Amino acid sequence: MVRMNKTVTGGKVMKHWLLGAALIAVWQGFAAAPELTAVADPLESYYPVQGRIAGTPKIHLNLFHREFGLAALSLYNPTQTTMYCRITASGFAGLKVTLREAVHIRARLGQLPADVLPELSKDGVVAVPPRENRQIFLEFDTRNGKAGTCRGLVTAVNLKDNSVVSREIFLDVIAQSLPSRHPLQVMTWDCSLRRSSGKERDNLLAELQDHYVNNFHVLEMAPWKADAEGNLVGVPDFSKLDPMLKFLKGKGMLLLRCAAPNTKNAPDIRSAAGAKAYGNFVKALAAHMQEMGFDYSEYALYPLDENTGDVFHAHAKAAKAADPKILIYADPVKSKEEIKRLTVDGKYCEYMQFNAGFLRRQEVMEMARPHLKFISAYWCPVIQKRLRPNWYRNMGHVAWRLNLNGIGYWTSLWMPGSDRWGVPWDDFRGKTASAVTVYPARHNENVPSRRWKAFRAGLEDWLVFDLVRRKGNGALLKKIDEALDPKKGSAEKVKRVRAESVEFLRKGN
Repeated sequence: MVRMNKTVTGGKVMKHWLLGAALIAVWQGFAAAPELTAVADPLESYYPVQGRIAGTPKIHLNLFHREFGLAALSLYNPTQTTMYCRITASGFAGLKVTLREAVHIRARLGQLPADVLPELSKDGVVAVPPRENRQIFLEFDTRNGKAGTCRGLVTAVNLKDNSVVSREIFLDVIAQSLPSRHPLQVMTWDCSLRRSSGKERDNLLAELQDHYVNNFHVLEMAPWKADAEGNLVGVPDFSKLDPMLKFLKGKGMLLLRCAAPNTKNAPDIRSAAGAKAYGNFVKALAAHMQEMGFDYSEYALYPLDENTGDVFHAHAKAAKAADPKILIYADPVKSKEEIKRLTVDGKYCEYMQFNAGFLRRQEVMEMARPHLKFISAYWCPVIQKRLRPNWYRNMGHVAWRLNLNGIGYWTSLWMPGSDRWGVPWDDFRGKTASAVTVYPARHNENVPSRRWKAFRAGLEDWLVFDLVRRKGNGALLKKIDEALDPKKGSAEKVKRVRAESVEFLRKGN
C-alpha cells in the first residue's frame, strides 16, 4: 500500500515534469528570438549547419574608397520549429550593402561548401530550420560612399513573434582610393559574353570589371581564304568580330582567337605559302584593328590554346614577319625549351602565361623575364568547389611575391546553357565538375561564389601592398614579403600586415 502510494506520487511528479518540459519546449519552439553571431572569416566556406557557431566579438572593417568589404553573420534558430526571419541592414552612411545567403552545394569529392552567394529576396526573408544555422553574407561597396567611420546594424526579426536581434558592424572608409583598373593583367577565360546580349551581357561585363578582369578572351572568328600561293582571296570577314570589338573597346586587353589556324581555307602554316597566307591575314587584321581604334598595346593574337608546339611556333613566326609590332600571347608555356624557342631564338612572343607551379622555379623566371612584356601565372584545378576560397585569394599574393605582370584561372563563367565543361549547379552531371566561380541564373542575373569574392580580395591585397611600395616603406614591405612567404607566412600574418598597411596609408604617409 505504501509502495503503491509512492508509485502514484512518483507518477504525479513525472506528469508535472513532463508538463513542464512540454511547456518549455513550446516556449522554445514559438517564442525564442533568433541569434546572430559575427563570423571571424567571411571567406571560410565550410561551417556546420547544426548547432551554434562560436564567433568573434565584433566586426570592424578598414576599407579604402573603391574597395569592396566583406563580412558574414551566423543566423541561428534555437527553437524546435522552422523560423522565418527578415534580414535588414541600416545605418551604413550611404554605402551600398548587398545582403546574401551562403548556400551549400555538393562538390564532386563529397564536400558541401557554402559556396553559392545568392542575393536575398526583396522581402529579405531567410528560413532557418530548427537548431540550424544559416549564414548571412554581406558585401559593402564603397565606390559612392564618403570617407569616415560609420556604425551599421544588421537586424533579424522573427516573423512569428516579432522578436528581434541585431549586430553592429563598424566600417572605417579612408579617403584614399584603390584604382578602378588593376595594373595586373587579369584573365579568367570567361566566354559568356559571346552568348549573351543586351542587359544580360552588360551585367556580365560589370561583374567581370567589378572583380578587376581586364583581359578578355574573344572567341569570335574572322574567316578568310587564301590560294595555293598564299595570296588572300577577297578580304577577311570581320562581321562577327566587330560587335565584340565595339563592346569591349576601352575595357582592357583583348586576346583574339580569330588568329587561330585556318587550315581549311589556306595552305599548311608550316609551308612557305602557308606562312605567307597567314602573314597576309595578320596584316589585314592589324589594319582592321587600327580602323576600329585599337592600338597594338590593346590586343594580342591568341593562335592556339594550351599548345605552344610546332604549329603555334609557325604561326607566331609568320605573324611577326608580317608585322613585328603585333603582340603574341601563349598559354600555358610548360618548359624552358619553349621559352627559349619563342623568346631567345626568335622574338616571337611577348605575353606568356605559365602554370603557377612551373613559374615558381627561379631559373624559369631568370630565363623569361628579360624577354617578355607580360609574365602571368595560370591555375586550372580539376575540382574547384572543394577548394577553400582563400586558395583563390592567394593568386593575388603569388603575383605579388613573384613580381608578376598578371594572373589567370579557369574560369569565372563559361557559356550559359552549355554543359561541355560540367553543370555549374550540379557537379554530378556531365563528365567533369564545373569550374565556374560565377553561377548562371535567370532574369539577366548571375550568382557569385565565395571563391569569386576571394579572388577579388587577393587582387585588392595586391593593390594595398602596391600603395605601400609606392611610398617606399622598406620595413613594412619586408613584413609583407614574410607574411606571403609559403614557408614562413600564414593567413593570420597576412591579415595583420594588411591592417598595418592600411593604418600606415591612412596616416597619409
